[in-house]
Amino acid sequence: MQLLYTPIAGYVHTVEALINYAGLRDRIEPVATRPFEATTPLPAINPIGKVPTLVLDDGEALYGGPVIYEYLDSLHHRPPLFPPAGRQRYTVLRKAWLADALFDTFVQLIIEGWLYPERIRQDHVDRCWGKLQAMLGQMETDCRAYGALDIAQLRGVGALSFIDLKMGQVGGQLPGLDPDYDWRIGRSRLAGWYAALSAEPLFREPLLPA
Repeated sequence: MQLLYTPIAGYVHTVEALINYAGLRDRIEPVATRPFEATTPLPAINPIGKVPTLVLDDGEALYGGPVIYEYLDSLHHRPPLFPPAGRQRYTVLRKAWLADALFDTFVQLIIEGWLYPERIRQDHVDRCWGKLQAMLGQMETDCRAYGALDIAQLRGVGALSFIDLKMGQVGGQLPGLDPDYDWRIGRSRLAGWYAALSAEPLFREPLLPA
């Protein structure tokens, strides 16, 4: 299988952490892919034009992080990261989608920072920042019930570590945001959970150097 994704220095993507957890590194060929480059081959493989994209051995492409995560979770024999059925499954999926939305909202702020200063939409920045705060608050509540590792926790570490990595850049480009902002302040439970889980080796071993 081939995994098309964008390596980022100092960051392990959720899909990389899942591959590490599942022991699938020897079955995955990682392919560094820059989706915003004009010459990227991605649109010919994935009409959405986004990473990650997983190309199976028979040539079928799977796209959308949640789809890829669940497929990879079906290929190992460790405790599953996706509950198979029932209320627990939908609770975990809801928490995982929350982490996805946290990541995506922060990416919107990064993209807004690429604009010329006079074209930055302050109302959009404020709206994204407000949503980001609300999602962090919900994660602080949710982490009380975290138990065995699941996809929501894996995705949560990915989203929070991305904020840590890029906050200085975003805060330096967008008015009203502090480059030194720390999401841990006022969220002691979330901070403690993150410190413990993010130190695990599966979040320290990228597939490719950035």
